Formats: sequence, C-alpha cells, structure tokens
Amino acid sequence: MKSVNFKKKLTRLFFVLLGVTLVYQTGRTFFLKQEWQARNCAYEMVKLLFPDAWDRACDQYGLFCFNGSEKPMQKCTGVVESGSIILIHGLDEPGLIFEPLALALHRKGYLVLFFFYPDDQRIDASSRLLFNNLSSLSLAGPVVLVGHSMGGLVARHMLVDPVIDYAGARARTKVPEISDLIMVGTPNHGAFLSRFRLFMEIREQCLLASDHRWHRLSGFIDGTGAAGIDLLPQSEFMRHLNSLPYPGDVHCHMIAGHIFPFPVNMPEQFQMTGNQTLEGLLLSEKNYFLSVLGKAGLLIGDGLVSINSSVPFNVPVTLVKGNHKTMLANCFSGSSRIPPAIPVILDILEL
Repeated sequence: MKSVNFKKKLTRLFFVLLGVTLVYQTGRTFFLKQEWQARNCAYEMVKLLFPDAWDRACDQYGLFCFNGSEKPMQKCTGVVESGSIILIHGLDEPGLIFEPLALALHRKGYLVLFFFYPDDQRIDASSRLLFNNLSSLSLAGPVVLVGHSMGGLVARHMLVDPVIDYAGARARTKVPEISDLIMVGTPNHGAFLSRFRLFMEIREQCLLASDHRWHRLSGFIDGTGAAGIDLLPQSEFMRHLNSLPYPGDVHCHMIAGHIFPFPVNMPEQFQMTGNQTLEGLLLSEKNYFLSVLGKAGLLIGDGLVSINSSVPFNVPVTLVKGNHKTMLANCFSGSSRIPPAIPVILDILEL
C-alpha cells in the first residue's frame, strides 16, 4: 500500500514539475531581455564574490596546444607555427567532443589548438575572448577555425561584428589571417532546444568531473545561462548576427547532421542562394506521406539543431549521417567507427 502511495506522489510531482516547466518556458518569451540582463548581472556578481575561483577558472580558459596524447594540454604562449587549426566547442560542452578530430588532425601534421571559454556566458563576450587570445599570440600563416554547435557562432560573430572589428585588426596585422571557418552542427538561425540547457549543464558538470576539471563553482564560473538565451531564434543576438554578411575573405563551410532517412531527395552537398528555400532544393514529392516525413526530417536535423536552422545562405553545405554528437565523436570510446564529419573536414582542409 505504501508503495502505491509513493508511486502516486512521484507521478503527481512529475506532472507538477512538468507543468511548472511548460508555464515558465512559455511565459519567459515575454521577458527574455530582462532575463538575459539578470543572468549577466548574476555572472558579474559571481566574479566579484568568488575572485579566487574566477582566477583559477581563467587559467583553464584560452588557447591550449594539443599534444596528441592524454597528457594535460599546455596554454599557448609566444609564437605559434603556421598551419594552426583552432577547435571551438559549443554550449555546455567541455571540449571532449573534439578529441577524435584533434587526433586525426595531429596525425596529418596540423598544429591543433583548443579554445576553452565560459560557455554559458553571453556569446559576444566569448567572441571577444577569442579575439583577445588571437591578438595575444604570434600566429604565423593562415589559421582555420572549426566550431561545433555554438562554437561556430562564436567564431562567426568574431569575424563579422563591427564592434570587435576583426577585419580592421587584421589589416593592422594585430591578429592572424583566418583562411577558413568550418561550422559543424551550428544553429545559424537559432535553436529552440536551448530553452532546456539545464540538462546539458548537468551533463557538462559530470564530464568535467570525469576529466578532473570540476570544482564546486564550475556551474557558475562558466556563466549563468545568457548564452542559452542568445541561441533562441528570436533573440537579439541572432537577429543582429544574421543581419551581418558572412566574411567575404574567409572560406565558410557548413556540416549539418541528419539522423532521419527523410527527405529521400536531400542532396549530400549543396549551396543555397539568397532567393532559395531548403525545400526548393528537393524534388517535388508526390506521395503526401513521404512529403510529411521529409518536412519532419528537415525539422529534426541532428536531433538538437534542425537542418533549416543550420543551413546558411550562400555557404557550401555538406550533410552527414549522425546526430549532434556522433558527427564528431563516438558514443563509446572503444568504437572503430570514424565520425562522418571528420573526413569531410580533412577534405576541406586539403582543397
């Protein structure tokens, strides 16, 4: 009898929490700007209240040189040789997703750098941090940026934002030349699922703990969630970024994941022009059922980012079979599977 009552209470609690979550997520649409400001103020307060923890965290942020082994990476200082490739992780991701790609690039002779940053803070602050790190190093030769998920937006914003003015700094040789920007699973038009970033935050803290990089304030020092608001399709950040042109002197590439077998006529590689829609690239589907499944496939995309959201205009796009994670990494460490985005990235670099 007690077991039955406990199950009823647990079920009731679940529906109460579900109802509260739905009401909050629906209502917050009307005060996103105020919530974004409050989260930024809370983050600045965390820095002031815990200066020692913030200083220790800063030692973990910046550009780190990948050494091709399991040894801890060292922070980059001074002159860095040419042919550098900088890997930029996304929201609530400690960078572990890039390990298979980093190893593949290292074996090819590329110098691989990881850019670590507070991945919950506002995106423009992360872009500024990337710019400052680039300007503090003597990077010889052209540099390639590879951004996964939100990392692609961090890189893209740094390149085109007039406040940061990367182009002006490049003309004055204050920063190195960026030859390519490769975006993998990047929500170029926003991601609705960023509303539920709490679950990704919990996952990130568990990964940090397994990598011996966690401390009791990790969940606050890396930001207080402003990036999750920036990622929403209706956010001011997304509207501002998409009002700016793509950098004309940087070769941009997009790799999008596809976990659904529909649309059946989706080309593996394509490039959209300004007056096209994604559906317009597909052959007209006479079967209504298949047409509905095709639209569902565009919506599902890699499971977190829809294909409609990831595809930017006038940028080459390559579709790969995989979800938001398995495009770049395997679910199990002992797997011999090659993540499908890795050979695509290697091909782009060899062009």
